[in-house]
Amino acid sequence: MKQIQFILIISTFSIIFCCKNDTKEDAEIIEDVIKSEFSSDCPKYILDQKENNLNISILLDLSDRIEEAKIKEKDSAYLSSLSKVFVDHVKHKKLILLEDRIQLFFNPEPSDTDINNIAKELKVVFTKQSYKTQIEETVSLYALKPSQLYDLAKKDAIKAGGYPGSDIWSFFKYNAADYCIDTCHRNILIILTDGYMYHNKAVMKEKNRTSYLTPNSLNALKLNKGNWKDEMEKKDLGFIPATTHLNDLEVLIIGITSRNDENPYSYEIIEAYWNKWFDDMGVKKYKIKNADIPSSIEKVISDFI
Repeated sequence: MKQIQFILIISTFSIIFCCKNDTKEDAEIIEDVIKSEFSSDCPKYILDQKENNLNISILLDLSDRIEEAKIKEKDSAYLSSLSKVFVDHVKHKKLILLEDRIQLFFNPEPSDTDINNIAKELKVVFTKQSYKTQIEETVSLYALKPSQLYDLAKKDAIKAGGYPGSDIWSFFKYNAADYCIDTCHRNILIILTDGYMYHNKAVMKEKNRTSYLTPNSLNALKLNKGNWKDEMEKKDLGFIPATTHLNDLEVLIIGITSRNDENPYSYEIIEAYWNKWFDDMGVKKYKIKNADIPSSIEKVISDFI
């Protein structure tokens, strides 16, 4: 079997490069590809392209925020824009160098198996064995499936008697490193959330740090004056670090909202909470963006990636 694979590899790459001017770089890549077929380690030719190998993970906040019709509409548009940016990146790579993936997560896992099946469909991996049709299918999947997913999530919440919240804190503690970080890739986690964080089974407090932030808990902080930043630093307010050493992860948050009539600084406070949290966990690069029209967010996604 290995001999057959070897012959197929040689034949494939001969065809790939026969119509192009061979370069020393191409020859070295072919040699590395052949060697990699007999090794389970991350191939050198892939590792050398690490920053160009996208490993994009999406974490959806399926809490009561999705009750608003416009949230489903905006999130679906954001995900569609993301898929277009991802596919455009893939199209500009040589076939031999394809090692890119995009996947979807939520925490906790919904009980409805149809939701999980959609998540499986939205997990797409491109390698040198991928077909061109898969690239176009990715755009179609991300244009149609998210809307269906949100409708199912609402029905799931009704059956469960309400939304338990989205456990983003526990996702970072137990899953982020394992699910979203790979040594062969540039690892990007995109979170669609309103910025508040709460789950009924992950409510913790350590001095003035918490694992949650809700409109009510934010109001209780009394940070509704211009010196809110000084007060926040003085009291060491913020999220409890869920983990550390996430230095190989980049995070983009989309959808932050300042829906809080009692505090004119709520958006800035929410942003400060997340900034401090990412710094504490060692996230090397992050950006926090408010909810905006999809066309504007598409540029934010493109610039970040």
